[in-house]
Amino acid sequence: MQDIENKVAVITGAASGIGLGIAIKCATEGMKVVLADFDEINLKKAEDQIRKITPDVMAVITDVSKLESVEFLAKRTLEAYNQVDLLINNAGVGGP
Repeated sequence: MQDIENKVAVITGAASGIGLGIAIKCATEGMKVVLADFDEINLKKAEDQIRKITPDVMAVITDVSKLESVEFLAKRTLEAYNQVDLLINNAGVGGP
């Protein structure tokens, strides 16, 4: 994808680490960014940080280990932006 300005990126595991780094890069390149993570406190901090770069950011509390949570993420994203151009499935689900 060469022209990414105004495209929509959805990033799981976006509250910290690699996910947050990817979200920052997407925002600085002009993308609309949907942040997804189960860590509500750090997700809000990440949203505030990205909002300094672009107003086109939305945070959705998401637990990728639960289908209904992922479906809610998809629903909220499509309601807000009507599209997903880039999906970064960064969140991990740990085993026992």
